[in-house]
Amino acid sequence: MKQIELSEKQIDFINNAVHRWNGKIGATQCGKTFIDVSYVIPERIISRKGMPGLYLILGVTKETIERNVLEPMRDFWGVSLVGEINSRNIAKLFGEKVYCLGAEKITQVSKLRGAKFKYVYCDEIVEFNQDVFELLKSRLSLDYSVCDFTGNPSYPTHYIKNFINSGADVYCQNWTLYDNPFLPENYIRNLEKEYFGTVFYDRYILGQWKQAEGLVYPEWQSSVVKTIDRNYEEYQLSIDYGIQNPFAIGLYGLYGGVWYKVKEYHHSGKETNQEKTDGEYFDELKKFVGNLPIRKIIIDPSAKSFIVLLRRNRFTVVSADNDVIDGIRVTLSAMKQGKIKINDRCTESIKELGLYSWDKKSDAEKPIKQSDHHCDEMRYFCYTNKITQIQRKYYGEI
Repeated sequence: MKQIELSEKQIDFINNAVHRWNGKIGATQCGKTFIDVSYVIPERIISRKGMPGLYLILGVTKETIERNVLEPMRDFWGVSLVGEINSRNIAKLFGEKVYCLGAEKITQVSKLRGAKFKYVYCDEIVEFNQDVFELLKSRLSLDYSVCDFTGNPSYPTHYIKNFINSGADVYCQNWTLYDNPFLPENYIRNLEKEYFGTVFYDRYILGQWKQAEGLVYPEWQSSVVKTIDRNYEEYQLSIDYGIQNPFAIGLYGLYGGVWYKVKEYHHSGKETNQEKTDGEYFDELKKFVGNLPIRKIIIDPSAKSFIVLLRRNRFTVVSADNDVIDGIRVTLSAMKQGKIKINDRCTESIKELGLYSWDKKSDAEKPIKQSDHHCDEMRYFCYTNKITQIQRKYYGEI
């Protein structure tokens, strides 16, 4: 166990988190999770030893539970007290069996339907499937049941915000980036620059529930550069697969620490009245690439048959990380950092960037699904490669 220094906000949470639901919603990197792994979770588990009911940690996936919760807890308390998740989705924590489950789908936690939980910890609760959350509410039914949660804010009508304000037995702190006095000043300034002028500044710096509106990439024009022949150090492809919808390919080249969208391929079966087969698209891809050495191809994970074809022809293929909001956040940061540039001959990409907007009419937060295929493949490229440093916490992952 290590000695820790606590912020005022963390001390307030320890003193006031005595309700059935206790949470911290706000900025990234502000110390919300640190106080949980170093004090709150161990205390909740140890104080309920021998009582009926189950322990449960919920995260977006088991991988995020390991990365965000168990790994930093293990670093603090040691491997003898914090075990790994086994094949039965159980980790041994402080001598107790704790279920660790992903909350992206109701099927992930349905096996625990009917169980009663004495303690639940929810990491990134705003990202949970709502059906999972409703199941959790019905199972937190013991007199001593407690749930602690953390998350980053989203749009103002999100179901979690509605629950926090519902009059239930909830204690929830709102955190800003400035509530962490231990962050280096230059780190804070860099984070402010990355998000300035976007919805993510309000959410991840100020900790506000804020509606996304307007263009998704409001400063996209600063990323467009004149096409110049360069000796690129590495090439990758990113693909958004379509048959009736457009089939979009971006060729990316690395030069001087910057990824350039060198050129693009675009074919729409709907616009041309000419659908192409996987084989025909593969022939088009070979012509598009020519003799360039492609290190890997990032592709929409739903394009299963085309992925098989590419692998049979000895291309290294990676299924894209398809999280839309986080992908947009990273792509936007890449643009603002100057980590990605778009050659001006990529006319379809440029046209889409000027139109790509948030859907104000949707109950959920998402961009309008039209004229977005090159925006999608660019998001696949940026997020799958994690090309911005902003994706890292000062002491770990976001």
